[in-house]
Amino acid sequence: MMERFLQWVFPDVCLGCGSRGTLLCTQCLAGAPEYKAESPNVGACRVYIRYEYVNTIRVALLLLKYCGKRRIAHVLADALVPMLLHRYVAVLALPAAPQRIRQRGYDQAVLLAQAVAQKLHVTYCAGLVRTRNTTAQAHLTRSQRAANVAGAFQWDGVVPQGRVLLVDDICTTGATLREATRILHGVGFSDIDVAVVARGKTNASRSK
Repeated sequence: MMERFLQWVFPDVCLGCGSRGTLLCTQCLAGAPEYKAESPNVGACRVYIRYEYVNTIRVALLLLKYCGKRRIAHVLADALVPMLLHRYVAVLALPAAPQRIRQRGYDQAVLLAQAVAQKLHVTYCAGLVRTRNTTAQAHLTRSQRAANVAGAFQWDGVVPQGRVLLVDDICTTGATLREATRILHGVGFSDIDVAVVARGKTNASRSK
């Protein structure tokens, strides 16, 4: 109720062009740079990456992740869903570190995954959990990223029978996604696709 009232008093404004009525208008989403490079090998059957991590998309993801703009998840889920070529029995989220969830009060990847599941009319499954806090990946090299997330996930629950979709907001080298799919395959998942809103660029110093 309060959120609806605040939307009426302070209507949504597009992050890209400033037009009223939506957080990201159709025109700005259509003009956002799409990701067209090769996808990272993360141990999945198929990897869907919608955008480059630049400009309006970068701002949107930062606001979702750090500023409590949770409804952006639904807008970005709308952009992800048309890419998907398969039917899924469940949608999973790549969970954030427990410490970061406590700091923010929510997990942005869970919000995205739940929104995607809702739009696909399938079950959101919360069985993938992160067992420990990890160092922020942004300034680590490729090898450091892999070591940082090694053993950081576990599956808690029944393994869905069929193809599943693992959702995250952003990836760079793919190390975290790769570790998550390794764990999922290890407990009996067979067909895993990955969907990510955007991919950030790596530079030579980080990819070593």
